[in-house]
Amino acid sequence: MIFCPLISGSTGNATYVAHKTTHILVDCGASARQIEKLLDSIDVSARDLTALLVTHAHRDHINGLGAMSRRYNLPIYASVEAWKEMSHGDKVGRIGQGNIKVFRRDQPCTLDLGDLEAEFFATPHDAAGSVGYLFRDGSKVAGIATDFGIVTDAILRALKTCDVALVESNHDVDMLRNGPYPRALQDRILSMYGHLCNEDAAALAVQLAQNGARAIYLGHLSQHNNTPNLALETTREAMIAMQVAPQSDCRLYVASPVKPCARCEI
Repeated sequence: MIFCPLISGSTGNATYVAHKTTHILVDCGASARQIEKLLDSIDVSARDLTALLVTHAHRDHINGLGAMSRRYNLPIYASVEAWKEMSHGDKVGRIGQGNIKVFRRDQPCTLDLGDLEAEFFATPHDAAGSVGYLFRDGSKVAGIATDFGIVTDAILRALKTCDVALVESNHDVDMLRNGPYPRALQDRILSMYGHLCNEDAAALAVQLAQNGARAIYLGHLSQHNNTPNLALETTREAMIAMQVAPQSDCRLYVASPVKPCARCEI
């Protein structure tokens, strides 16, 4: 299985997951043209894509979704609530009925995507029907979970099965509290339906590494309330404190908001 965050951050999100003839894009938070260029940069053609999956309907996750679906005749998988939100007000434009694949968060099922199977799990965020995903190729598991304020039992249970995972490390609490955001926005980010801080992300990463994860990407970093070095060092220090060796026991990466991260093959 190939796993590669193309972009990750408050300005746009997209992750490429592939196995054999199945090529998936999780979220399309940039224009179709930019998504095409990002894929080209990792030697993948957008024409090879076979499905689009959506975590939730915030603009930084669906900006190019409709255009990509129409341009390449791709099915869109999303929760019922997320689809209702993104289709309201013409956020994604007209999508052929046959390309709309919705599921209910409260009715767990397996999504058959060809050479990959996907499972979804609920994530607490201020967006309707927000989910994370697991991908299985028969032997390995990859997971994606960003945009949540607390690590729930469902999130932990899902991600502990992963060989590789993209998890949120959005902000440093001190930077957020002393930064430019108004108090109401700070409170929203710090709430259980907001975004995960570096310390909580580090604690999550440690548990994943202890359960067998061999690569972890820290993603969705705030441009104003975090830095790549701070997120990385917070997780590195937490791993070392729990006798997990960064890079040898578990490789750590920080996903970029503007370019693809290192590609992981598991």
